[in-house]
Amino acid sequence: MDREPSREDPAKGDEYVLPDGSTEIVFLVEGGRVLTVSEYESIDAFEEAVSTGRYVGTREEVATMPGVEAFDGPDPATDDPED
Repeated sequence: MDREPSREDPAKGDEYVLPDGSTEIVFLVEGGRVLTVSEYESIDAFEEAVSTGRYVGTREEVATMPGVEAFDGPDPATDDPED
């Protein structure tokens, strides 16, 4: 796997494209554990990737998070309160 030469540990925002076409993005690194967000090219690709796993239910902390639309709005970096 190609790594950025200046460091070895994963960091928030690191993005990896895997051989199957899926994408892994590092969201959090804490206590030696790495939380990522995965993106698959299709539902079929997702189902194939998880087919060897065991479904254990719904993580309520994630299911109840607001959707992307909750974060839509003016960009704070460009928002001018004088307008």
